[in-house]
Amino acid sequence: MSELVAHLPVICLVIALAALTAAAVSLARRASAPGARSRALSVRERAIVAACADALFPAGGPIPVSGTEAGLVEYMEHYVARTPRPLRPYMRLLFHFVELSPWVFGPRRARFTRLPQADRIAVLASMSQSCIYLRRVTFLSLRTMLSMGYLANEKVARAIGVACCATPFERRAAARASGEPVAVKPPSLAPGVTA
Repeated sequence: MSELVAHLPVICLVIALAALTAAAVSLARRASAPGARSRALSVRERAIVAACADALFPAGGPIPVSGTEAGLVEYMEHYVARTPRPLRPYMRLLFHFVELSPWVFGPRRARFTRLPQADRIAVLASMSQSCIYLRRVTFLSLRTMLSMGYLANEKVARAIGVACCATPFERRAAARASGEPVAVKPPSLAPGVTA
């Protein structure tokens, strides 16, 4: 019995990984099924993204625009839709891993979206410093994707003093296609400051 108790954390991790694998297979089948819905994210996944966005970028933070106010749910919807189809189940699995993470690792046994804001922040902080590599990578991936969307928002860019150009390559390609000369200016970091 004492051997079983000694190996309990490993057993729990193996069970959690098996459940995540089964969820990934299910998501892949559902996404590739004929007649699958046209939205890239389900209602639950949109709720997970909104909860993560507001935990990473709260309304009362140093920048007054919250994650949902910055349009991160819509940004992630478009981001996932632009991702190659074989990779989408992995991105969706990332969201579900965050949603179910508190059940396995705490601080409370509840879904991420049902936790109060302080506990959501604690879950993400715990993930960022976890000794489990999968949890750290999940946090880094989520933070990177949401940060790209947050910094692409014009209100956020103005609040930090950056001249926002969320689509520099599309503008340049459109100018080339129309035959106009393309003037390349150095990126502006703040009014009057260039790189």
